Amino acid sequence: MNKVTKQNALNAHTWAGVFLSVLLFLVCLSGTIAVFHLEFERWEQPHIEEMENVSPEAVEKAMDSFLAKHTEESHHLFVVFPTSDIPRLVVENDHVAYFADGEGNLLEEESVSFTQMLVDLHLYLNLPHSWGMILVSALGAIICTLVITGIIAHKRIAKDAFKLRRGGNGQQAQIDLHNRFGLWAAPFHLIIGISGTYFGLAGIILMLVAAVNYGGDRDAVVDQIFTPDPVLAPQSGKPAIGKAFDQMKTLAPEKSPIFLTVHEVGEPEQFIEIYAKAPNRMIYAEGYRFDTAGNFIGVAGYEHGEWGKQLLWSMYRLHFGDFAGMLSKWLYFILGVMLTVLCVSGMEIWLSKKAHPPLASRLWYSIVWGSVSALAVTAVADMLFAGSLIAVFWGVMLLNIVLTVGIKSLTKPVWLFVSGLSVLALLVVYTAVHGNATFTVSSLQLNLPMTIYVLWSMWRGLTLLKREKMNHAENKSEVKPNLYDASHGESVNL
Repeated sequence: MNKVTKQNALNAHTWAGVFLSVLLFLVCLSGTIAVFHLEFERWEQPHIEEMENVSPEAVEKAMDSFLAKHTEESHHLFVVFPTSDIPRLVVENDHVAYFADGEGNLLEEESVSFTQMLVDLHLYLNLPHSWGMILVSALGAIICTLVITGIIAHKRIAKDAFKLRRGGNGQQAQIDLHNRFGLWAAPFHLIIGISGTYFGLAGIILMLVAAVNYGGDRDAVVDQIFTPDPVLAPQSGKPAIGKAFDQMKTLAPEKSPIFLTVHEVGEPEQFIEIYAKAPNRMIYAEGYRFDTAGNFIGVAGYEHGEWGKQLLWSMYRLHFGDFAGMLSKWLYFILGVMLTVLCVSGMEIWLSKKAHPPLASRLWYSIVWGSVSALAVTAVADMLFAGSLIAVFWGVMLLNIVLTVGIKSLTKPVWLFVSGLSVLALLVVYTAVHGNATFTVSSLQLNLPMTIYVLWSMWRGLTLLKREKMNHAENKSEVKPNLYDASHGESVNL
């Protein structure tokens, strides 16, 4: 491509990244952490009994106990099986959820407020869902734009593919790292951007497809993607969920049941559907349908449906990396860190080209590292107080900005220390609140990485602090005062 095209691509890449840097960073950071949203649900209540499987009798008993306790009207009933990615038995309706033990006895109400806030931050930026999703999806499209324009603007992709220069003030190394991460992980970043765009714009796409091909009938489009509810004789009575679940051992012995849904509870069209993870398939699940009496009706047809239907049903696992256990989740976490680093380094490169304006630079560091502190403080608040976690998170973010404006010493190393100390405080409070449960798998699988972050942030903060002192000393030594001797008319360099 000619120089003009590359320069235009670079301009578009730069200004899109700069103007949307804060929103892009928050979406990427929260998304990277939310890869482990199921692990965070376990982390929030680490003392709950966990199991590998459960009997149909225990499932039936747990739901009966739940319905006796909660008689409010609900259109759905749910059972989350321990064969899902959360090894716990959960029974719930549209309003409340309870854990149960392996015998089917109810334990306590499910409380995953922090996880919900974190996922809400990623999906909607904690805005009203209707237009928060559209904004985040638009940011997904911006990510795709940044990837494409970054590749176009790169002058020597093949030659510089493995270049990583060190030394100096670190600016050149940061530019090289930004370019390497942007190039190496470009396929992943495009997948994240495209799938993220799909989630928010699916409704708009649905309306366009309906208008063009189905005379405006949106239900007809939905039926092409989501298999319509079965047409049954009027149903009545208590749904036989235990009987339906027991049949999965013969209907799909190779599949892992994830959860069960009773649709249209108490209505004539009531039916049971069990979603099971299909091995070697990217789709979220295949649906097995039963009538109220627990008699098998048929499958929803997602596993062997048309390629378009399979693609759409794969978007969740494709976006969150939930398709090969912890291996794929950790891979997505690492690649997500790379995407987040791209947001940070891109903005810091721009700031360096502007000679690091003091206030703008400090504000950026307060957002980047202060957001980690805000998440840690929000998690602590969730354990100690009742209230809006969204208000806590954004309140801390606002406080960070106010402090940064007023205190000039809040530089990047200081914010690294603050973020590390905040996570350390979270770990201390978590241990005090949960006691022995702190040493369960549910806790350690997240607490150990948090401990590593505390150690890294302290080491990195000290490294940057030493570098700042060395640069300051070098700059000071290079400035030689010039004294003018008026009596002799000579200048003396000191």
